[in-house]
Amino acid sequence: MSSQPRPTSAISAGRSSQESARSVVMRSNSTSVTVSAPIMEKSTAFSSSKRFEVMAKFLHQRLQQSKWLEEYHENMYFGTANLGAFVRRPDGSYAKTTQNPAVLKAVETISATVAFTMSCDSVSVLMETLDKDQTEVPFMDGTSLLIAPSVTDVINNGIYAHQGHMSVLCKREHFILICASSPPELLAQATALEAHLVGEIWGQPVMAPPAPAYNPLDFVARSNSVPNVNMMPVSFGDQPDLSFHPSVQRNMSVGDASHMMRPTSAYVQPMYQTHQNNQGFQNFQFGQPQPQQQQLMPHQRRPSTAVHGHSRSVSGGTINYFSKAAPEKELASSTSMPVLPMPTHKMSRKPSMVEPFAQRKMSTVDPLSAMNSRRMNSIADYAARKMSTIDPFNKSESSKGPSRSQSISGPDRRKSTSGHNRSSSAGAGGAMRQPSTISIESVPEDEVPEMAPFPRRPSMAKARNSSVSSTYMGGYRGSVSHDIEKMVQFVERAMELEEEGPEEEVRQRDLPRVFLLEHACCVAIAGGLVCLLQVWCATKLLQQWRLDGGCLRWALLATIPFFAAFSMFFMVVIAGSVFQIFGPLGFMQKNTVYYSSKAPKFTEHDGEELPHITIQMPVYKEGLKGVIVPTITSVLKAVNYYQAHGGTATIMVADDGMQLITEELQEARKVFYELHNIAWVARPKQCTTPGPDFFLRKGKFKKASNLNYALHFSGRVEDEFLNQLEKRAKEQLCTVEDLSVEDEEELLEVARQIVEETDNGRTWSAGDVRIGEFILLIDSDTQVPETCLLAGALELMESPEVAIIQHSSGVMNMTGNPFENGIHYFTDLVYTSISHTVGAGDVAPFVGHNAFLRWKAIQSIAFEEDGRTKFWSENHVSEDFDVALRLQMQHFYVRMAGYHNNEFKEGVSLTIYDELARWEKYAYGCNELIFNPLIYWPTRGIFTPLFLRFLGSNIKITSKFTILAYIGTYYAIGVGFPLSLLNYFLAGWEFQLDQYYQTSWHIFVGLCIVYSILSPIAFAMLRYRMGQTTYIEALCTCAKWMPLFILFFGGLSFHICKALLCHFLSINIEWTTTAKELEKTGFKIGLDRVVRDFWHMYVIMIPIAVMMVYMALYAPRGYMIRDFTVITPLANAVGCHALLPFILGLF
Repeated sequence: MSSQPRPTSAISAGRSSQESARSVVMRSNSTSVTVSAPIMEKSTAFSSSKRFEVMAKFLHQRLQQSKWLEEYHENMYFGTANLGAFVRRPDGSYAKTTQNPAVLKAVETISATVAFTMSCDSVSVLMETLDKDQTEVPFMDGTSLLIAPSVTDVINNGIYAHQGHMSVLCKREHFILICASSPPELLAQATALEAHLVGEIWGQPVMAPPAPAYNPLDFVARSNSVPNVNMMPVSFGDQPDLSFHPSVQRNMSVGDASHMMRPTSAYVQPMYQTHQNNQGFQNFQFGQPQPQQQQLMPHQRRPSTAVHGHSRSVSGGTINYFSKAAPEKELASSTSMPVLPMPTHKMSRKPSMVEPFAQRKMSTVDPLSAMNSRRMNSIADYAARKMSTIDPFNKSESSKGPSRSQSISGPDRRKSTSGHNRSSSAGAGGAMRQPSTISIESVPEDEVPEMAPFPRRPSMAKARNSSVSSTYMGGYRGSVSHDIEKMVQFVERAMELEEEGPEEEVRQRDLPRVFLLEHACCVAIAGGLVCLLQVWCATKLLQQWRLDGGCLRWALLATIPFFAAFSMFFMVVIAGSVFQIFGPLGFMQKNTVYYSSKAPKFTEHDGEELPHITIQMPVYKEGLKGVIVPTITSVLKAVNYYQAHGGTATIMVADDGMQLITEELQEARKVFYELHNIAWVARPKQCTTPGPDFFLRKGKFKKASNLNYALHFSGRVEDEFLNQLEKRAKEQLCTVEDLSVEDEEELLEVARQIVEETDNGRTWSAGDVRIGEFILLIDSDTQVPETCLLAGALELMESPEVAIIQHSSGVMNMTGNPFENGIHYFTDLVYTSISHTVGAGDVAPFVGHNAFLRWKAIQSIAFEEDGRTKFWSENHVSEDFDVALRLQMQHFYVRMAGYHNNEFKEGVSLTIYDELARWEKYAYGCNELIFNPLIYWPTRGIFTPLFLRFLGSNIKITSKFTILAYIGTYYAIGVGFPLSLLNYFLAGWEFQLDQYYQTSWHIFVGLCIVYSILSPIAFAMLRYRMGQTTYIEALCTCAKWMPLFILFFGGLSFHICKALLCHFLSINIEWTTTAKELEKTGFKIGLDRVVRDFWHMYVIMIPIAVMMVYMALYAPRGYMIRDFTVITPLANAVGCHALLPFILGLF
């Protein structure tokens, strides 16, 4: 009798609207049960879209329980961020538990219903044994796992998922991407794949464990190669007996129920031809009584003793899912060794990325269980030299003789056309080979038997005296016609080669870092263009001098250095664009002197002690919840990862706002720091009144003085700590090394309190404020990758000449408003261009955050000022640029790293006000690095001592050129508006201008062509060549943000000019930190701020706009200016300046 249970909500959640349920009656022991098999497209029980997120989280938990989301120990690219599950929604989007966009893009490309990234111990071991050019991993049953270099290759090249199933090993990311058509099949496919991997490592097949007791909510359907098929091991000598377990009836997929119907034929090995999977299912019905004499039940099997020397246990018969129904006598002759089920898809071509578990011909040499491919290649080469007889594996030779009628029991994996022992179905179509039950002794001695899938390995002594025609020793099989002694010598030599091992490969850390010249060539072209332009202008002076003999015009030569400086970056952009389109990109995948594209390997540092790292983070008045907590949470993950690998790390916050905020916020910060064992130092607030509370926070930008105060306090605490250690050691009559850890912790706290008392309690601090060997400098709005501390420490250990490792960074969007998105794109553009330039051989920049610093290198450039030891310049706004110059002049290197794939995240400006202030600060900082204020020119000279030392330093000349070109950009932008205004009168009133003079119209057209046409095209091509996106998509993205850039850079000149004049004229100007959280906005608030911050600009712009209208319409004859080429440059500058605050800052 049968029953029709009500499907649970979990099961009915995937039921289709067209098909409410499919009922399949299944036999369990003597009771027939009907279970609904719903479809996954649409739920009738739950209409909420959250069910897909629930399923994704459920799968993620199951995968974690199965240890399939374990991080690979050498993975420096993503950590655990790329591991997770994906479930497709009806609209095509995915509910996911990982945030890696590349993996999501690959899953979208495949259009998988469900997928996940598998990373476990067996995958880690497999990765260590792969060859460099290996494209697939063959398994013992003839199936194989495809290999892709990276997820990017899957995205670009695509891959075919047969019936929703696909598995591919991504080498660079160190995981296997598994896709299936339903959650149960996904778990089943993962279980089968893990069994294949473990079997490959172990040397013998390992099957999946038996299924658990029936549970209608349990979607875990274990299988091996075939979905919804549960395999269990049954004892059969040394070779596993693989049978279908009765629990297969209970572990049903939520997909098509017809795949689970048991056919009436026994499984025999299919040949390579077209199959109809559903044939043979039509006449079978579960729940009907089956005659036990004509057809065996799943739990019954006739014992067999046909194989000599072996007994066989009773187990279930093997089922064929791939051929037509066979006669009953085929089912009865199930005494041959069972074999693994074949894949559900046909195979009529060479295995490729289209079919991940494609059936393939078995290797001619069956490898030893513990040998990898390199050892077997050496064995095969040695055998080819030693053996003089015909290769027994040459099937073309063996096929010339008479065909055998019997063979060793086991699957025949060859495309043989000979032989007459066929089943009835195979005889008709040539599709199958009848399994044999013959003993091994009956094989003729003049033939080489077909290799069994997992043969026994006889002992060496028995092999020498054996008269058996087929001997399996060390991966080689031959007939008795060969010299046994030669075979023994071959095996012994192979073992010697195995003991010697492969030739020792050069470690990555020992590979020399090359010095590239691509950037030098680019700079040479740009320098040549600058010289060519200035010489061409000078020739105009020469031609006119020869005509009229006027010598006054030669005074114009004094402008050549200035306009050469203005045009340097312009020419660098032209030459760089050409290199981005046509130049090589191979250097982006190499480790060079100034660029690292590959992370150091942890395995190359076995036994080495990892140094202590201090994560230093300056903060001001940022919000605890919205800014500080997310940053600390990200950093703590990296600290835990580093400590798990044997290193130590601490966090030290230079809190410049602790003594400025309210008491409630102070207590909140202190408690948060204490809960997470974070050290912090807070300096006194500024007080300009003479007295005991007098304190100056020096600097136009307070970051440098904040860091200096924290580092100076740390040094004083460490000195006092060493004194306390010596005192305690003398008291206990021992050495400092003999003191306990408790003593050190106690004395460290005592030393910190003593230093605080020395400052009369004005300095607040807590925790271990000592500085480690390396420093990771971050901002308060930063996200760091989990593996960054380990990678940074290893690279600095490998390269003692490197003082700073600057990491390429992505952008952490806080609000998602249009302006922030535009600055996000611009920041990505800058970092991508910098990575390309540095990879080509340029010196890496130091941007002041997301960088590792060598503490000893920073100490080497320390200086004394105001009675304190300082490291960062408080007299320069661009303190990071100053530190980088001083380190390079001390023969240290600054290097850029790109192997974290922009997983370092930084916040960008949220408003136009912050972005303008940032550009003003950069311009002011560059000017104070080069020029002294005008008031000091008579006494100190025009140029600063730092700039003069820079010109005479050992920094390579091409890097000096690019640094000067970068600095010259701010002057070119700053003089843009004043020169346009001057050109308006000179060209408009038609003064007698020399041909040397270039009008603003010519410059305006050149800027439009280079920055609005050539540069976007080149950058789009660079992104396409780097594999970040398609060319059309990259070009559309450039066009999308081009109006924003035109408006922003068109309205930037006045603000840059203001910052430069403030430094030259010694006008006090200060900047606070960039806003990390979006403030209240609105029309009234925005209008008030526009008037408050930009009134001085409109005082100048409005009169100029009125003047231009008057000069074009109402001015007297001879003073009217109506020339389009004269009006356009100034009108563009005035319009962009006037509209910039309203369009980008009003709301």
